[in-house]
Amino acid sequence: MSLSIIPSFDLSIEYAELVKKTIAYESASLSPNTLRSYKSMCKKFQTWCESNNQSFLPASAEIISLYLSSLGETVSFSTLDSMLAAIEAAHEKACLTIKGDHSLYRRVRKGIRRTHKENQSIKQAPAMTVLDLKGVFCKFGKNLKDCRDKALLAVTFFGAFRRSEVVSLDIENIEFTEKGMVVFLLQSKTSDKKQNIYISFAKDKDICPVSSLKEWVEKAEIKNGAVFRSLLKGNKVSNRLSGHAVSEIIKLHFGNEYSGHSARRGLVTASAKKGTPMHIIKKHSRHKSADMVLRYIDESHGFEDSSVSVLGV
Repeated sequence: MSLSIIPSFDLSIEYAELVKKTIAYESASLSPNTLRSYKSMCKKFQTWCESNNQSFLPASAEIISLYLSSLGETVSFSTLDSMLAAIEAAHEKACLTIKGDHSLYRRVRKGIRRTHKENQSIKQAPAMTVLDLKGVFCKFGKNLKDCRDKALLAVTFFGAFRRSEVVSLDIENIEFTEKGMVVFLLQSKTSDKKQNIYISFAKDKDICPVSSLKEWVEKAEIKNGAVFRSLLKGNKVSNRLSGHAVSEIIKLHFGNEYSGHSARRGLVTASAKKGTPMHIIKKHSRHKSADMVLRYIDESHGFEDSSVSVLGV
């Protein structure tokens, strides 16, 4: 049941506080980015419903099907799926049920995907490589911004971090040792359990993630809280960086064709090219299943494993 509709009158102070606390926990079940995305998508659906004199909450399977058809060829498959997830989540939160045959709009979704195959994401952002890192790092100076960007990029790459993971790091989550550092990832996209990530010193000091991070932490005088932060005028260290900022920093140094996922994907791809065993790659990337890791391996060995190469003709 949705706690947002629990009446707040005639409750003891303790009970009312418990309700507020529980509502806060419920809201925390989804990440802020997901919540913002769902809210934006539901607003678009609501506007469409109102312009067509149809009910938004609850909506019917027929209306959802018509809405998906109105998007048809204009959106990507991932956007289509996210839109459906947002609409279903809105009904669940409001303790409402979508009226009619749910399989109807799912069949419409499938039909759109079969009809507009061109809307699937064919070209992915390129994977970052160690050579890419060296090329960018050799251009960095000693100013505070370059120091931060170098540490951010090195840690994100060698830790195979998602954007949300690397910006969530606090200095209290990192332990420097004589062999490198241990990063305690308290939560990730796929797990709410603490994971220990071991990152050793690199032989190549120019791209060493441990040394780069130590330098940034010392120069920025970060004693507690967020590790990676924005910089104001006069090199004043400010608030925690956002995931979007990580993408912008990557694009700034590597080019617009790169994305926030390029570093994580790059570490997995580079490991596969080195012949690293699957279970070790999976341990580094923290993927729950082997499917995505196998995809990266297939991409890295694509031509080598092609039928022509395998047959040696």
